[in-house]
Amino acid sequence: MHKLYRFIDTQVQDAALNMAIDEAVHIHHLRGDVPPTLRVFRWKQPSISLGRFQSVEREIESERCRQLGVALVRRPTGGRAVYHRDEFTYSIVIGKRYGVPAGVVAAYAYLAQGLLAALQNLGVRAELSDERVSKHPSAACFASSTQADLTSGGFKLVGSAQVWKDDVLLQQGSLPLDDRAAEFFSMLRYPGEEAREEALALYREKTTPLHTFAPTASWEDVAEAFRSGFSTALQAEFVPGELSESEWELARQLVEEKYGKLEWRKERVRLV
Repeated sequence: MHKLYRFIDTQVQDAALNMAIDEAVHIHHLRGDVPPTLRVFRWKQPSISLGRFQSVEREIESERCRQLGVALVRRPTGGRAVYHRDEFTYSIVIGKRYGVPAGVVAAYAYLAQGLLAALQNLGVRAELSDERVSKHPSAACFASSTQADLTSGGFKLVGSAQVWKDDVLLQQGSLPLDDRAAEFFSMLRYPGEEAREEALALYREKTTPLHTFAPTASWEDVAEAFRSGFSTALQAEFVPGELSESEWELARQLVEEKYGKLEWRKERVRLV
């Protein structure tokens, strides 16, 4: 295992900076300035991250979010809304020159080996979902099943989404630790309470948090399981490191120009 990649824990940051850091790492890796990077991170306040193309107006109860003190931020990746509270968030930036196969589905399957190994380290047997699309579209990421999901015992555990710039991808993912579904669904827009309750019931049929299977696993346990799991699966040592000053500088700039807002100017990128 002679390849040395980077593992970073950026600790607790606000929602906009968390998303900006991921893009800053993505850009720096694309330039060849930093190695493949696995990042784990936490959120200063409960937050909802929205997929790149989601409509806030149509899908989110913004006033309810304000009442509950929940931040809203848009992700650089696609997919649906994710609630960041009592969950574990990761991102990985890596390019084709480091062995990632071409094609979104193939790249997901490749990186899923790291996720599967991480869960195995926590004593959880999981598998890559074979569902191509969800039969029940929802504003909530974990209510929708795709080929990028990991399941255990039929329950979705990890949801992930990607964005590519040239030959380098950024994959972001979330692993809920505890059940915050009722709170989350109260902030999603539905035609009425009956529809909301139906959607929540379906969500709970299809998903479960990590603590169902590994009740004593702490956030730190999960972080180390991810570092070790990805090291094993990608046959490279993810060495603990730090962001460069240049990455921090670009991230702060991206907060000002982009992630501090929910609506962006259009950019031409390839994503799912």
